[in-house]
Amino acid sequence: MKNALTNLKKTPFEKQQLVISKCKDKKLTEEFIMTYQKATKGAIDQILVMGESVLEVYELSKSEILNDYDLNYFCMSVGIEQKSSTFRKYKAIGENADKFRQYMDKMPSAFSVLYEIATLEADLFEKIVINGEYGKDLTLKQVRHLANKVKTVPSKNVSTMTPPIYFPPAQVVKVLKKINRFVIYISSSAKESELNSIVQMFDEYQKNGLLRYEMPEITEFFDDDDSHDQLQLAA
Repeated sequence: MKNALTNLKKTPFEKQQLVISKCKDKKLTEEFIMTYQKATKGAIDQILVMGESVLEVYELSKSEILNDYDLNYFCMSVGIEQKSSTFRKYKAIGENADKFRQYMDKMPSAFSVLYEIATLEADLFEKIVINGEYGKDLTLKQVRHLANKVKTVPSKNVSTMTPPIYFPPAQVVKVLKKINRFVIYISSSAKESELNSIVQMFDEYQKNGLLRYEMPEITEFFDDDDSHDQLQLAA
């Protein structure tokens, strides 16, 4: 399947037709596609329906009622990569759809917030969603703070940043011994002198043959609704 789908000479339409020809039950898969595509306006119930569609077609592929080509056809048609975080989040929302519908009047409609709520333990769900004061105004940062996932205290009006995770040198060295490629994110708030020191250090290691890094590219670091400019160096 992989070799067939990655043929560079095939157009997206040709690739889709190839997948369709391999489907175990094209008609059944198209029913899920139609269900998913009807729910695209962004309201919470529509997001839940989309999540349930993703979850059900995934589970049917695992139980072999559908096959991998059916699942791939579904993902191609609705525009979701099977191995992406979006697919994983829709699946998690689908798994919690029944519970979410019981408290529809208290649920926010943002996709990323719904996913974060879907990851909560039962007691935290009750504390934050059922008994919480935010209701539909609940934001992603507030969910993470109330679930003790961040150290900063958010408010309803003030935006906060999630602090970076600190990794002790011994832990970093242990990991580096097992890999030969990694990514470093450098904050855009770093001073010029600090950036120069980092570049000089990399340059010395490169000259000594201990390190090879690719040409830096400016990227954007996404943490659902949190986004901050970052300089990404792949080493």
